Amino acid sequence: MADTLLILAGVSAACGSAALRHAWSLHRRSSLWNAAGWGLFLLGVVTGWWGAGAWGVSVASLVGMSAALLILSHAAITSPAAGSAKASNRRVGMLPERGEPLHLRRRLMTFLIVVILAMIVSTGLGIAAYGLMALTGAAEANSVVTGFFVTPLAWSILAYALLIEERRIRQWATLGILAVPGALALIFGLSA
Repeated sequence: MADTLLILAGVSAACGSAALRHAWSLHRRSSLWNAAGWGLFLLGVVTGWWGAGAWGVSVASLVGMSAALLILSHAAITSPAAGSAKASNRRVGMLPERGEPLHLRRRLMTFLIVVILAMIVSTGLGIAAYGLMALTGAAEANSVVTGFFVTPLAWSILAYALLIEERRIRQWATLGILAVPGALALIFGLSA
């Protein structure tokens, strides 16, 4: 049964990579294909965990990343030569135009929120995940791996969410809400 679940987890993760590649190759953004791709990744993680704990999640992740590497390698090899492609003329507002203010304070604050504070909050989420796993009676190795798995995953998702948010107050609210599990884990001693 565990082998079947691991195979299913790997296939789900590989299909998640394929679905996301398809979603990102479309001319218009497709929420359905994006949701399907990330949902397949989530199914791979859950099935991998169910089949073999942290080891199963690692196997499913490795299969998903390998599939993504193959898919992107194929896209890179078959894409047209750079000479025939036109450079985008869209500006993203990253650099100021001539004469515009640099807004260094605002940019520095965004950096501190997205990098430093989001890392601290993500570490708290990893500690909370570790404590939750330990409370449920999981093996010490599975608890530790879960904490190490959650931290970078939470950081990348949190950084994305903070960067697409235009209002500073919502960034602070997001950080505040997501800091609660880590704070509770530290208060109740679940991190030891």
